[in-house]
Amino acid sequence: MVTKSKWFWPAALLTAWFADFLFWGKAPGISFPIWITVALLIGFLLSWREGQRPSAWSVLLAVLIVLFSTVVAFRSNGPTVMYSILMAGGGIVLLAATFLNGHWLSYRIVDYVTNGLGVMWGAVSRPFISLSTPQALPAAGEAAPQSPSAIPSPENPASVELAAAGAKRSAIASRRRAAPVIRGVIIAIPVLAVFIALFASADPVFNAGVTQILNIEKLPEYLLRLILIIILGFALVGVYLHAILPAAKVERPDTSKAWLKPFLGFTETGILLGALDVLFIIFVTLQIRYLFGGSANISETGFTYSQYAVRGFNELVWVATLSLLLFLVLSTITRLESKGTRIAFTALIVLLMANVLVILASSLTRLMLYESTYGFTVMRTLPHIFIFWLGGLVVAAAVLELLQKRGRFGLALLIAVVGFSATLAVMNVEGFIVRKNVGRAMIGESLDVNYLSTLSSDAVPAMVKYYNDTTVPAKVHEALGLLLACRLQESQGQATRPWQSYHFGQANAVKLLEANAPSLNQIHLLGGSNLTYFTWEDQMIYCNALPNLD
Repeated sequence: MVTKSKWFWPAALLTAWFADFLFWGKAPGISFPIWITVALLIGFLLSWREGQRPSAWSVLLAVLIVLFSTVVAFRSNGPTVMYSILMAGGGIVLLAATFLNGHWLSYRIVDYVTNGLGVMWGAVSRPFISLSTPQALPAAGEAAPQSPSAIPSPENPASVELAAAGAKRSAIASRRRAAPVIRGVIIAIPVLAVFIALFASADPVFNAGVTQILNIEKLPEYLLRLILIIILGFALVGVYLHAILPAAKVERPDTSKAWLKPFLGFTETGILLGALDVLFIIFVTLQIRYLFGGSANISETGFTYSQYAVRGFNELVWVATLSLLLFLVLSTITRLESKGTRIAFTALIVLLMANVLVILASSLTRLMLYESTYGFTVMRTLPHIFIFWLGGLVVAAAVLELLQKRGRFGLALLIAVVGFSATLAVMNVEGFIVRKNVGRAMIGESLDVNYLSTLSSDAVPAMVKYYNDTTVPAKVHEALGLLLACRLQESQGQATRPWQSYHFGQANAVKLLEANAPSLNQIHLLGGSNLTYFTWEDQMIYCNALPNLD
């Protein structure tokens, strides 16, 4: 097929320039979903011009990418934004790898890795190929167009060499046509510079315009931005070409086949899994007795509840993660040559996964004990959510092993990763922390006001809700008022942001603060915007160093 790949370069460079326009020197906000959407639309438009029809699953994947990108414009919590950006970026790589075939639902873990690396290599190599080859390129799985004289046959043994020579001559001709243009630009630049200097010296109005346009002081910045635009545009050309005009047709992976030939005997694997199962059962028995048996059993060991809670949480999560990794490795390299060995392997794996679930329950219980003692933070809430998705992945591993569908674990892992990131975006982590910590304070526990002051605008709606709740104790109401008064003061001192940095979550927080300004302004804040303070219980308290509320 004759392609219109000449459009790939201007489209990619335009997309790269648009990224510079949206992001350079500006905080991320609505700009991120706008750019992601534009980049995807340009890809679909190029596909339409090439006559290439994307898979329906690719359309669904593109929608998911856009949804994750919008999180950046609604949430301010660092981990939530980071995971959403990773999901959008990873989704684009997956989309480029499976744009025409939609095979991403059938990938094994190794397929995700190899095809992701293939996209990265395409981003580097395909632009060079597009510049050095003729415009007539075959589509994936389609033979290159040939003239009758170029078709290999016994009667015409030199046809292949003739075709190759013709392609080489075409490529040389293309470079020769481009060479005068490049030479013309090189000659024109210094000549234009001389005449611009003369006109600028002759006319002050022209001089002012040239000075404003060129802005010599920012010339290094402009050069850097130009280089970044070219690099990004170069990579986008490769990604678009890899997605729309793949070098070869890719078959759907067979999830029932192992990607590596098994080489380890069942005896070795059985000994390893059996020993691990015995060890895990011993540990689980101790957990059931002490951690799930009440505080009296823990006291017998000489530990307090809080001491027992903080010990070993990370280690137990690692135990669960390594157990899943061990399942993947052993299920790939172990030879299961008879029905008996397959049944025994499945039984050992399912028993291991059952023990892992109890260990995860132990980890969650430890974390909940810690949170009940010291309150909720971002770094405690993220593992809290992660454990549930990790537990779901453990259950999926056991079910897939029972069904003899181990090759579908890659899809289960993808669902878990996407689900974890989506949960962070939907639940509003910092709003959850405010609700939990204020709830603890309402039953007499301490409230870490200083920690709440470090949260982003995501926490403001929950703070305002409790501030206006008449059932909240007076001291908690006063602390929330101080927090919100400080935030109102900070919002009034902030400079106006460009439209590219507009953030729905931050705008909603400012709107709520301004709606409660009449009552918040009664809290007399003193000092400048950087060292704002107030007097509370005869103490001078700074907004950036709020005390705990006991």
